[in-house]
Amino acid sequence: MGWCTVSESTDRPLRVAESGAAGSAADEDDRTVAIHQPNYLPWLGYFEKIRRSDVFVLLDDAEYSSDSWINRNRIKTPHGWTWLTVPVRGSSRPIEDVEIVDDGWRETHRKSLQASYGGAAHYDEFGAFFAATYARSWESLCELNVHLVRQLADRLELDCEFVRASTLEVDATGSERIVRLCEALAADRYYSGEGARSYNDPELFEDAGIVLEYQSFDPPRYDQRFGEFLPNLSVVDPLLNVGAERTRELLGVGSDDG
Repeated sequence: MGWCTVSESTDRPLRVAESGAAGSAADEDDRTVAIHQPNYLPWLGYFEKIRRSDVFVLLDDAEYSSDSWINRNRIKTPHGWTWLTVPVRGSSRPIEDVEIVDDGWRETHRKSLQASYGGAAHYDEFGAFFAATYARSWESLCELNVHLVRQLADRLELDCEFVRASTLEVDATGSERIVRLCEALAADRYYSGEGARSYNDPELFEDAGIVLEYQSFDPPRYDQRFGEFLPNLSVVDPLLNVGAERTRELLGVGSDDG
């Protein structure tokens, strides 16, 4: 399965590069690679990993986990947080093969965003994009998630190359698979989520000459509607409340660049 195409008139040409082959920029020095499943409307920490990476691998051939961040995320309403869930058929299959089953979810999600964020300061900055996304019929959860991640990364002006793991044809599991994916992309550094510390094998990275670095990202506060601040919501919450420029600052853009 290749990259999903983007055809809506409201979609801007992507600044983020894409690669379907290993080693597309192997001559570059100090390449940082991060790897993650393609999640649905991920939280800020997901985009911080993209910001810190030269190459971001979308782990589309990993096994799908039911009721995970792959098919749902949280937004804030006047009554607290709620799930936006994309209904899918079955489990125990690679993420790239998971099918969306109920077309009614698109209008539900569009209306939920409008009801919760229609009065937010930056709703108009993104309203047309989300309206166009939900006007489009989606059969593949993976294609939907890749589309959203790449387009939102572009709107945040995050300069990163995206690769789908399925295109790299790495046949391994666990830490060995992560190391081999990094090697296929000529990585000098692997930027890992903190949760992987318990199962990453540091010796494999050391033997491969790859620096293993763990993410340290404290959820930042920002102006948020509806009372007490709730952290770790979908990226749509900061984007619609404070806009792309402020969200870039929340991701640390400029704090350690250059």
